[in-house]
Amino acid sequence: MGLVRGHGVSRGTAGAVAQTVRRPNDTIPFEMKQPAADRLGDYKLIAPLARGGTAAVYLGEHAGTGERVALKILDGYHANHAAIVERMLAEREVARRVRHSGLLEVHAADRTDAGLPYLVMELLDGENLGDLAERGPIQLDAVLAMSAQIAAALRALHAVGYVHCDVKVDNVFVLYRATAAGWPSIKVIDYGVARHVDDPDTDAMIAGTPAYMAPEQWRGAPVLKSDVYGLGCLMYELVTGGQPFQGTLPQLMLAHCHQLAERPSILRSDVPADLERIIMRALAKEPAMRPSMHELELELVGILHDRRGREVLEAAS
Repeated sequence: MGLVRGHGVSRGTAGAVAQTVRRPNDTIPFEMKQPAADRLGDYKLIAPLARGGTAAVYLGEHAGTGERVALKILDGYHANHAAIVERMLAEREVARRVRHSGLLEVHAADRTDAGLPYLVMELLDGENLGDLAERGPIQLDAVLAMSAQIAAALRALHAVGYVHCDVKVDNVFVLYRATAAGWPSIKVIDYGVARHVDDPDTDAMIAGTPAYMAPEQWRGAPVLKSDVYGLGCLMYELVTGGQPFQGTLPQLMLAHCHQLAERPSILRSDVPADLERIIMRALAKEPAMRPSMHELELELVGILHDRRGREVLEAAS
């Protein structure tokens, strides 16, 4: 099924770019290079895969079985930052408590000989949704299908009491395999700032990515529906090619807490009214005004079915 202007998901997808989303690069305090050791426990380090603001990800291979995995290693620059270390090791606990096909599996958490924490994760074959979105507008049906999968994965996370707190295009991976219905499969990744609703420290910490943070997150009090707001921002970005709000950190805080986003149909004329309605409901300032993640999932699936049904009827007429 096509994603970007009629092109399918493949390693060679290029797609003509009519509207481009440019996201600022994170400031990386370290270079991407092979660690001094060539092994982490039972795993051999093969090659670097990616890097983020606090950690790097490497291709690893189990010395005994040959199984290939992704190894996420905290950079030494952050080794003495207790909160960062704790959050990284906690990703394993989040993954242990919930299993869903749309959530990244974290098999184990350990420390290197130098004391750096690392995670052993499933190896994903695909590409980041943010990178895909940069290549041009994504077909609306694909947006609906992928967003419904993201909602289903987050609903599973919510069922065990966790708020992801960082729902964004960079934390969704589009796999090089399709669902049974022919849509691209996705994985929600990175539980680094996930919080349990019963965690007594939740209210004391502001965590997330400013362009996607719900008003209550800016107050350090995330709730389950904070992820609904984040998914609303993600859908808005995929549909329009831009985030709901732009600006400096203070400007983003004021906008997310007090301003209404421009309607998607103003920025993209082919946005159907029912899709626009659910996006704007997800972006409601008050959590009580947003749908639950389950309601959001059901509405997205219903809109997709209605659209596909109409296409079949139109083709037959």
